[in-house]
Amino acid sequence: MKQLSQLISKIFDIKKKELSIALWMQLYLFLIIGALLVVKPTINALFLSTAGADDLSFAFILTAIIAVIISFSYHKLLERFSLKLIIKSTLWFFAICFFLIGILVLLNVSNIFLVYTFYLFVGIYALLVTSQFWVLANVVFNIREAKRLFGFIGAGGIAGGIAGGYLTSILVPWTGNGLLIIMASLMILSCSFIYRKIRKLSHKGKVKFDVRKREEVSKTPSIQLILDSKHLTYLAGVIGIGVIVAKLVDYEFSYLASERIKDPMELASFFGFWFSTFNIISLALQLLVTKKFLEHFNVDTNLMILPVGIIACALLLFLVPELWLVVILKGLDGSLKQSLHKSALELLALPIPSDIKNKTKTFIDVVVDSLATGMAGLIIIFVIKGLDLPNYVITISIVVLSIVWIALVFKVKGTYLSIFKHSIEKREKLQKVKTNYATLLSNMKIIFETGGSEDIITMLNKIPDLDATAIKNQVVDLLNHPDDKVKAAVINNIDYVSTKPIAEIQDFIYNENDALINASMRYLLRHEDISYQFFENYLDDEDESISTAALLALAQVSQDNPLLAEKYNLGLRIELFSNEIIGNELQTIEMCRLIEVLGYASTDNYNPIIKKFLNHPNIKLQSAAIKAAGHTKDFEFLSLLLGHLNNENLRKPLFKSIKKFGNRSIELIEQSFHKKNINSKHQVVLLNLLNHLKTKKATRSLLKLAQLCDISVKKQSFEMLFGLRKQESKSLLKKKKLMQLIDKESNLYKDLIRSYWSIKVLQRSIETTEGIVSLPEKNTLEKLLNSIDQCITDQLEIIFHLLSQQYNPEDVFVAYKGMTSEETVSRLHAMEYLNGILSRNLKNLLFPLFELESSTINSDSFEFQEKIKLFDRTRLIGKLLLIPEKAVLESTVQYLDFKNEKISVSILSNLPPYRAKVVSQAIQSFHQRKKNKIA
Repeated sequence: MKQLSQLISKIFDIKKKELSIALWMQLYLFLIIGALLVVKPTINALFLSTAGADDLSFAFILTAIIAVIISFSYHKLLERFSLKLIIKSTLWFFAICFFLIGILVLLNVSNIFLVYTFYLFVGIYALLVTSQFWVLANVVFNIREAKRLFGFIGAGGIAGGIAGGYLTSILVPWTGNGLLIIMASLMILSCSFIYRKIRKLSHKGKVKFDVRKREEVSKTPSIQLILDSKHLTYLAGVIGIGVIVAKLVDYEFSYLASERIKDPMELASFFGFWFSTFNIISLALQLLVTKKFLEHFNVDTNLMILPVGIIACALLLFLVPELWLVVILKGLDGSLKQSLHKSALELLALPIPSDIKNKTKTFIDVVVDSLATGMAGLIIIFVIKGLDLPNYVITISIVVLSIVWIALVFKVKGTYLSIFKHSIEKREKLQKVKTNYATLLSNMKIIFETGGSEDIITMLNKIPDLDATAIKNQVVDLLNHPDDKVKAAVINNIDYVSTKPIAEIQDFIYNENDALINASMRYLLRHEDISYQFFENYLDDEDESISTAALLALAQVSQDNPLLAEKYNLGLRIELFSNEIIGNELQTIEMCRLIEVLGYASTDNYNPIIKKFLNHPNIKLQSAAIKAAGHTKDFEFLSLLLGHLNNENLRKPLFKSIKKFGNRSIELIEQSFHKKNINSKHQVVLLNLLNHLKTKKATRSLLKLAQLCDISVKKQSFEMLFGLRKQESKSLLKKKKLMQLIDKESNLYKDLIRSYWSIKVLQRSIETTEGIVSLPEKNTLEKLLNSIDQCITDQLEIIFHLLSQQYNPEDVFVAYKGMTSEETVSRLHAMEYLNGILSRNLKNLLFPLFELESSTINSDSFEFQEKIKLFDRTRLIGKLLLIPEKAVLESTVQYLDFKNEKISVSILSNLPPYRAKVVSQAIQSFHQRKKNKIA
């Protein structure tokens, strides 16, 4: 028995803890579907023999009416009683009803009223009890378990259909219909005891969620819940259209069969045989196809297979209206609908919140199914009987409705994925910013009135990208703001909201804030109708704080308006002021202005002065010289500017100046990056500089250099690429290159996980064989494990940043936050969300890795060893030395030294030359530190 269990677990990918509950669920479904297939052909044959095929349409409509009445009563009971009590009571009710029906049939008590009653009971049972089963399955299993187990569990229902159909076909000549129906009632009754067993197993922790919480039921009416949710509305549409098509197919099947087979016993045998045959096909699909299709294809693909197949078969039937072809059509519907299509439909319900799902699912399954059945009946009545149209009109209707069915599948796929996304956003409290133009302007007004200075400045800087004339008055009013920085920001952006010059801005040139003075001067130059009479007076002002500010503004504005430079003799004025810089007779602020002005001169005569101040001890003068060097765009300054990048205080002006050199700076940046003994901190600065350039060539260089860095640095580089991708609509990476990078980073991620668990196993074996492990050795291993664990976290982030280069960055970010969440639900929803948006190649590549996401690595459980091939000790050391992360390398060297082991020549020779050099340097550095410590 144990070997059989292991075999089943291996074949169907069922975990040991899940096998018991999965088998009980399978038996439950086997019995309720088996009972249905015992009763259904018997009652169908009785109905057709007594009422005739023409009355099927009336039975469809009547079934719909009764189902709606029962459903509303059922949902009222759900609001008052527990789901557990409702399910058990339903099973007992139908067991008793079918027992009584069996007695009546056995006693040959039959009339048109009873035949209709029997038919209705079978229809309601098929809808309600099977719907309750799948509600239970949704309570018991999460979405990842469902994808693995629903195929296996669903096979139980199909097997029940096969057994019930063939049992009917074989036994009905010997036992009669009555005893078979009584036997079906006993099968249903046994399900109530199985249900008790399933609940007991689920509450023992066989599943990850709180089952009691998932049994809660919303008090809101079902119709309101469905109408309030696009997903539920489209889901109801998919189910409804599918039922209408199925009933029309069933009508054609029943009509042609009854036309050719007149004997009731023979007709019952015919139905029993084909129902069972369809279920054999369905079982084969369920066991061989369903699980693979659910895991490898998107939900919409799985759902479209059935309607596409029906369209193809119906078109052929339109040309060849024969019984054998309608058998094929019915077989396609009967086999796929109970296997792949049914499992895919059940997956659509999984992301819906439990309380809403428990309330609406049965309503959709029963009411929508029944109303659709009624609509199918009306179509048959009015089209075939009322209008007296030929039977092929039904075939045309099947094709048209199947096309609508496919359209609804596309709709439901979008809402299905959005539920996962919204669930992650809600659970992880991710702010979803969706601001339209009107909302943004409204927010601006509020911030301008009540916000802090930094918030106001941020909003003011957004004005150039907007048509902000509607908030002109609010912007102009900010000229009275007490913060000079806000006033400067207003002046820099005010031309975007007002073309009329504002004369009072000239008053700000006598302020003490340098930024405000500069902004005011530049504004006056842009509006010469205010300043043309007296701006030259500012340039010649005896107060050097005014004259230098005017000169700097003139130099800046002249870059876009050369006529101004000629008008005010900019070159001559710079030459005159340069003597004062050399004399060093000015205040620091005036000196800074004049040094910066030198950069705007159209000559390199002042370059020596700029170079002199690049190394000045006064950081303000040094910063001015850096700005001047950028203004010159003279290549001779570039290496000097790059040499100052280690100074954090100068980094902001350095980035702005180097950016002005554009792509010309990339080669020198790359050369700096490749310099010997460059540390990771400086690597990040250089990569950030490339990112700051914001050109395609710089981005390609950033990507190329990131591949040479440690994992921690590479992660920061890809964060920069993620930021660029959010700003730019088009990715710079081609799909082929992206796949290569993802493949490379995925392999590294896999090696990190294998290394982690290999060390964990090594750690455990040391504790077992050597008893108490010394504290230093334990600390060394823990340090190594922590370093690798951090690498795993960083590497996962790198992979998601790469994904953002092909997919919507917002979608990828949401999925990443879900994958790294501490909540199991968020991780599962992230997996399913990714399953819906990623291409098949990427899913095949990444999903095995996502199953082992970094949050599980922190667990002390060793169950993941089943999916991980561990390294032996020699291979482990080689892999650790290959991991591009300084902390991991240092911890590895330290551990080996502690164990008195040396890295063998053979291990070093197997490393790439560059990596072997890095490892050798790390070993030398470690031993040098060790000597210094001893000394």
